[in-house]
Amino acid sequence: ININTNEVDVLVTNVVSNDHPQPQDHLVPPFHSPDRPSSIFVGTFNLVASMVGGGVLSLPIVFQKCGVAFTTLAMVFSAYITYMSLIMLCYGSRRGGGSSYGEVVRSAFGEKAEEGVSWLLFVFLMFVIIAYMILVRDIWTPLVHLIPGIEEDGVDGDNVLLAIMVFLLPLLVQLALRFNCYVGSASIFILCIALCRGGWQRIESHKSTIFDETMTVEDEKDVFAIDYFKMPSSQEILFSFPIVTLNFLCHFNIISIQNALIKPSRERIQRLTKYSIGVCFLLSYSFGLGGYLYAGSKTEGNILLNVPTSRQDDEDETEYILFLLGRIGCGTMIMFAVPMVTLPCREALLEVVDVWFHHENHLADQASTDSQPEGNEKCCWSLFHQYNPSETAEDSAIRTENEVTEIPETLPEHGPEAERSALRSPSVLIRHDPIQRDYVFRNELVHYGSTLLITVMCYLGATAISGVAVVWSFIGSSMAFVIAFILPFGCFVVLESV
Repeated sequence: ININTNEVDVLVTNVVSNDHPQPQDHLVPPFHSPDRPSSIFVGTFNLVASMVGGGVLSLPIVFQKCGVAFTTLAMVFSAYITYMSLIMLCYGSRRGGGSSYGEVVRSAFGEKAEEGVSWLLFVFLMFVIIAYMILVRDIWTPLVHLIPGIEEDGVDGDNVLLAIMVFLLPLLVQLALRFNCYVGSASIFILCIALCRGGWQRIESHKSTIFDETMTVEDEKDVFAIDYFKMPSSQEILFSFPIVTLNFLCHFNIISIQNALIKPSRERIQRLTKYSIGVCFLLSYSFGLGGYLYAGSKTEGNILLNVPTSRQDDEDETEYILFLLGRIGCGTMIMFAVPMVTLPCREALLEVVDVWFHHENHLADQASTDSQPEGNEKCCWSLFHQYNPSETAEDSAIRTENEVTEIPETLPEHGPEAERSALRSPSVLIRHDPIQRDYVFRNELVHYGSTLLITVMCYLGATAISGVAVVWSFIGSSMAFVIAFILPFGCFVVLESV
């Protein structure tokens, strides 16, 4: 790639001379840019909304399998290491100039690594959307049956899901969904209160049966039981810890939240992350413990399976109303979480296309420099230009250097860093705007086409999978650990060691 050193010097000077506390940080947009609209409060809610989702419904079974004390320690540990990995990812973004998760990996390990991790994020988020669709179907189908005139067997769950996805289409194509975080966070509080109230009532009723001498052995098996200090087996730990980890996973959104934060000093991004992890921990812990206290040893993988849809004979009206509102609130939260997860999923897919687009530009520039006749533009790229309704003259002639410039870091000629540089040197990405404003992201054909592709594929996956536990088990024990811990730590070590 031919780089004009004078232009690079100007770019670097503009970034470094910006008046912010850390001159070595390469922030996009700049530190005092008016394109940063979010306060710490708004950023905290957005990050909490990224963390608290359908996975919270499976937390009660973690308490049931591992006991209250062990699960408490596991959640504290997971919250701490998640906070550290988020800070590492943000610092790597500032050090390398990346405006997305993929670009942070690119700064550390190269363009091929950016493409690979973008594919990883895309597949991971596709499975998350499939899990959310399964939960939406399972939550709303029993509620539809409560409508007068509709028979219990007269409504198919897949048709209910299809109707909801059609309703969500206007949100699925949005570029920003700030209000959804408030809807989701508020609605889940209702079910949390209902579970805690129901759990407290069951503990009180359990006290009256402890000294009942008329109970038989069979009756004792059905007694409401809570294990506070259970020592879980290795199999139970391997099943439970991925669910706890998934509950705090939000790494695919933290970079965009940092890019939108007003005056994003390192201290402010640390405060935002601490507040988000703290709020998520309190809400998730209350939800998980309340659900376990409510269902006891009979806790299901989805706590809503323990909550009856119709009023029971021994259930008071207040409890029934709370659970009904809680089910509706939880269904609303997960329903709105589908477009919120679709947004980063689409961005991960478009980042792969963006890498391909820039790679083709490099090949075309190289052919032009070597005085070779340039080949005809590939059919896919010509379609992008031809069928983009908002195409401009600047878009048709756009080149990679108009969007991003990559500057290799200068490493020592001797020592361990020199040996590492022989394989691949870290780099700094210089951008005028975040990657979300690149041509590929702004192209309407690509935008709507990728959204439709993701929605259809996830809907087909949701109709083919019967239970959500299969999805959580798969992604929690495989891709989640790579995304949440391994890659942020590796990028931080490589970029901060330069």
